[in-house]
Amino acid sequence: MGSTFHWGTALPIVIFLLIPHLITGRFRIIPPQNPVIAVIGEGAVLPCQLTPENSPDTLNVQWILSRPPDKIDVSTYVGKNKVERQDERYQGRTQFFLTEFQRGNVSLYLKDVKVSDKGKYTCSVSLETWYDEVVVELEVAARGGEASIFLDDYADQGIGLTCRSEGWFPEPQVLWLNSQGEKRTEKRNTILKKTPAGIYNIESSINIDRGSDNEVSCKIINNMLKTASESRVLISDVFFPTTSPWMAAFLVILFLSIAVIAAVGYKLKNNNDTTSRSVKEKKAMEEEKERLVNALETNKRTYLTEIQEIQEKNDRLAAELDFRRAQSYAVPITLDLNCKHPELKLSEDQKRVWREPASPEPAAPSVVSLVVGKEGFAAGRQYWEVEVGDNVDWELGVLSQAVQETVKRQKAEKLPEEGYWSLRRSKGDFSSNIENAKIEKKDNLKYKVIGVFLDWEGGKISFYDVIQTFPFAEIPAEFKEKYMYYPFLSPGTNTGKEKPIAIHPITAPIPLKPLRKDK
Repeated sequence: MGSTFHWGTALPIVIFLLIPHLITGRFRIIPPQNPVIAVIGEGAVLPCQLTPENSPDTLNVQWILSRPPDKIDVSTYVGKNKVERQDERYQGRTQFFLTEFQRGNVSLYLKDVKVSDKGKYTCSVSLETWYDEVVVELEVAARGGEASIFLDDYADQGIGLTCRSEGWFPEPQVLWLNSQGEKRTEKRNTILKKTPAGIYNIESSINIDRGSDNEVSCKIINNMLKTASESRVLISDVFFPTTSPWMAAFLVILFLSIAVIAAVGYKLKNNNDTTSRSVKEKKAMEEEKERLVNALETNKRTYLTEIQEIQEKNDRLAAELDFRRAQSYAVPITLDLNCKHPELKLSEDQKRVWREPASPEPAAPSVVSLVVGKEGFAAGRQYWEVEVGDNVDWELGVLSQAVQETVKRQKAEKLPEEGYWSLRRSKGDFSSNIENAKIEKKDNLKYKVIGVFLDWEGGKISFYDVIQTFPFAEIPAEFKEKYMYYPFLSPGTNTGKEKPIAIHPITAPIPLKPLRKDK
């Protein structure tokens, strides 16, 4: 009996087997038109779009970063098993838009972008026998912080300015401009310091001469992001070093007077040799000589007084310049609740400290009631201010990491003999912990707010009267590399919340203003 082939049954089977080939032949990836620009620390989308949009959810998607000679499998999605895999360097930083797969969106979201993420990424998509891929280029950039201009130092007859800013990528463009927004003609020196994270910190210097445009602008430009940061200052003429006009006048009068006296002396000598001249004429010449000498002495005292005043003014300007330069390295300080004496109390903002003894008995001489700052420093320069008010018994300074760990274990009850540098005030007198060296007290200083400047490079710790902007003490120090150093302070024998000592908030004046002469 012959068999009969049923086409009505076979046709649906053939169509079903051909559907995947019909579907896969219709897909393709739309290539991006431009590179993707991402901001460091933020997120970015690496685009990869299929067309047409009605895609099956069984697609296999793989994103690969080409970094010759290596290739990094950044993130992979296996549609059959609904499984997503990430390279260990990208754990928790990539994400697919799974709900968008059926609309053909197989883009990859990259979180917390880093400098190392820069490069060419390949988006490859496959479905059974169909495969396609496209290359997406990722560029990274960082906007950078605010630019700040600092008065650095005197340079010949001018002033040195430094512009600083941090957190730029790629290398930015630095411009110094005048009041008209035009490039300044003075020579500049720009240093780009690359951090371990790959971003750049900027430091650019320029010297401004007296008589040039005193309005100065420092502009830092990120050409990739089309953004810029600009700082502008106006420098008063009083900050430029000057030569007193009285000096030239004094020298002219001095030489003229010497010449006159020499002439008078010569004439007197001739008069003495000549017996025919009258005694009256000789006396008149002597009186003229005395008058000229007296006039010379009067002028000399006047001009010396003027020169002394100018020197005092220059010394005052130099002292304030030193203070402003130190204050430009200001850092925030917070007191450590876990590293203080039990009798010390801190305010809620951990900026003020006072002593509340458990008993009315005075503390033993070996016990030091101190509190240590949370922030530690291992390099560079740092500055902070402490408000001591009218208290005449306190101690503040810097201690090493080893001392910090010791006083933390001992509840900040005792300082060792070495490993710290401090300024003490006891009964109104000042001294340092280095051989208890006494520090001269100046009558014109208030000593109510004390500035502390930790200078690693200079190997010293300096102290300033903030109200008078004047340095009054300096302690040499030897710092060890890779060691942390912490600020500390002690209210001494002062008790009660009404007599605290506190971390003083710092505000630096911009633009710079001229100094007024002290009266």
